[in-house]
Amino acid sequence: MDPIDLKILEELKQNGRVSFSDIAERVGKTEATVRRRVKTLENENVIKKYTIEYNINSKPKTRATVKIEPDFKEIKAIMKELIEIDEITDIWRLSGDCGLFIKVEIPSIEQFNPLIEEKISQIKGVKISETCFITDIIK
Repeated sequence: MDPIDLKILEELKQNGRVSFSDIAERVGKTEATVRRRVKTLENENVIKKYTIEYNINSKPKTRATVKIEPDFKEIKAIMKELIEIDEITDIWRLSGDCGLFIKVEIPSIEQFNPLIEEKISQIKGVKISETCFITDIIK
């Protein structure tokens, strides 16, 4: 293994999906040379596998439903403002005196009160009548 092989390995370590032509440009060799060297490194078991690193938030989101009794004179403006709130995933306008029903998703329960107090309740004509946390999704 020589310095060129080491440079190739460093390029692959940084990005396992980098093209041979990009590596060739960075190490100053032809694409064919890089391809041949990578194949040799694979055959010699220097390169054992290509992998990815990832970072996802595996903690489940906190979900809740909120029943809103809107001032129906303000209903269009209320719905327009609710649509702009990222944490709200669903909005239902219900028949009769049922008003609006929304579903929210937030990273943690600690963010629920600020969402209600600082965003939803600040909308003119909104009265929150009931909130329920979703504990299990059946279907």
